[in-house]
Amino acid sequence: MSDATRPEETEVPPETEEAQMPSVEPEAVEVAMIMAASAYEVVDTWENPAELRIEPEQVEAQEPTVDSMAPVLEAITQLGGRMDRLQAVMDREFRAESSREKVVDRLHAELQEYKNDLLLKITKPIFIDLIQLHDDLGKMADAIGGADNTQVLRDVQQGLEDILYRQGVEPFGTEDETFDPRRQRAVSTVPTDDPGQAKRIAVRLRPGFSMGEKVIRPELVSVYALNRSSPS
Repeated sequence: MSDATRPEETEVPPETEEAQMPSVEPEAVEVAMIMAASAYEVVDTWENPAELRIEPEQVEAQEPTVDSMAPVLEAITQLGGRMDRLQAVMDREFRAESSREKVVDRLHAELQEYKNDLLLKITKPIFIDLIQLHDDLGKMADAIGGADNTQVLRDVQQGLEDILYRQGVEPFGTEDETFDPRRQRAVSTVPTDDPGQAKRIAVRLRPGFSMGEKVIRPELVSVYALNRSSPS
């Protein structure tokens, strides 16, 4: 670029430059320096964290006091009371359930017994007639005598026993030689002078019949009876 085309530089007077710079108060400069120094001290202090570490010995152990444990103890007491009440409720329900089961079992047993008694009450007359026919056939067979002549009667008699058995009625005979009035009926007596033979079975005439524990017809027997003229 030639000197002819170069723009002329204008020289700024010193007074004008000083006028363009902002004026800074001395007090502001002093405050800024103090703040910078303070920040430097803080940073310098945290650079040594070992100096700020608190040793365990410097911390006093704080043991719980009675006042601080009172809410915990009260909560434990309330919980124990609730558990006791819950246990009492469970025991009461268990006893009630057991009682209900016993009542149901008792009612079922009573209903079953009533049913059996009603059935026996209806069918007992029929059973007695069949048993009586059974006895009559036995008497006829005994009167005729001879195995060949009485075989048909014995077969019919056995057929009647089978009919009764299918209905739950079975013949029985006691093994004890002492007369039992609950399961036996004395249809005749045999006189004896021996006091030890009194009320003992002399002859078994006809078997008894029962349905379970209930006697339909007692066993027919003949028992010894002490002579009135014999010394006691």
